[in-house]
Amino acid sequence: MPIDHDQVREAVAGLGLVGDKDSGILRRFGVILANNSVDFLVGREIDLIDYLGPKALNLAEKVLIDAAQWCANATFGGIMASEEWKGLIEPQIETLQDRYSGLVAITNCLGWGKIVDFSLDEASEKVNFTVEHSYYVDAWKNRFGTADRPVCYMWTGVAGGYADLLFKGKVHSHVGIETECAAQKGTLCKFVGEPHSKKYDLR
Repeated sequence: MPIDHDQVREAVAGLGLVGDKDSGILRRFGVILANNSVDFLVGREIDLIDYLGPKALNLAEKVLIDAAQWCANATFGGIMASEEWKGLIEPQIETLQDRYSGLVAITNCLGWGKIVDFSLDEASEKVNFTVEHSYYVDAWKNRFGTADRPVCYMWTGVAGGYADLLFKGKVHSHVGIETECAAQKGTLCKFVGEPHSKKYDLR
C-alpha cells in the first residue's frame, strides 16, 4: 500500500526530537541523532576541499561521498531495524517500492531538503530521486557563487546507501551519482544509485 508521508511526518514530529534529560543524547529510530547547523555540516566539507587543494579535488570529493554512504547505510539500516519503523512503516509495506517510499518519508523529516520525486528499477538495482532545497546549495553559493560541478556530497552518498540497503548489498556494492545540481543551475538536484563494481575508485 502507498506509504502515508503526512502520517509519518506527524508521527516523527510527535516523538519529541530532544535529547534525553539525563544524558542529553537524542535516540530515535534506533540511531543517535544530531542537530547541527548547515554552516557546520557543509562548511567542514568545503574546508576539507579547500585545504587539500585543486590537485586533490577528485580524491576529496570521493572521500566525502564515501563517508556519506557509510553513514547512510548505518543510519537508515538502524532506522529500518528500529521499533518505530516496525510500528509505523513496516505494516504499510507490501513491495520494495513501499520500502523505498518509507525511507523517503523518514528522510524528508530530517531537515536536509525535500525529496519530491523518486523511483526504483528492481531489475537494474537502480534508484532515482529528486531533491528540492538541498542544504548544500545555498551554503555553497553563499561562499563561492555558482558551482562548476555537482556538490551535494551527502545526498550522493545517500543515493548509493539507499541502493545498498534496498537491494541488500554490502556497503558500496552500489554507487551514488549526482546528475543535476542546483548549485550549478536550476532549482533541483537529481541523484541515481546503481550497482558499482569498482570499490574505492580514486582515479
